[in-house]
Amino acid sequence: MTGNSAYIITSPDDKTVDGFKLLCVDLTPEQSQLVSNTLIKIKTDIDLAIYVWRSGDPIDWLLDKKAKSDIIVFNAESLHQSLIGYLAAHKKSYYFGILKDLNEVNNKAIYSVDFFHNLMEESLNNDEKLY
Repeated sequence: MTGNSAYIITSPDDKTVDGFKLLCVDLTPEQSQLVSNTLIKIKTDIDLAIYVWRSGDPIDWLLDKKAKSDIIVFNAESLHQSLIGYLAAHKKSYYFGILKDLNEVNNKAIYSVDFFHNLMEESLNNDEKLY
């Protein structure tokens, strides 16, 4: 990532960022690496907040960050299936893995690095117009 700053924010912390906000929910190490590698390659001049929620973190922190985020990326194979169902229902959410019974609710699976890269570039370019 070139340009401004990127912040990785975990529970219980928070940071006010006037920029793009990405929420990553219960990602595997491989999924986290894909997100990281993609963000490194993207060129943008706006600040980026990356909220990271892991199993065991407070749900209220996650819900607060969900409301603030421009995009939600989650692991559909997380053990927290009721939470996954809640996240899948949001139009700004995308997922890694297999969504099991909820694939009719959300069909925005991330199957490749290229798809995620294009999603982030498109989203960041649209977001730049707001600042």
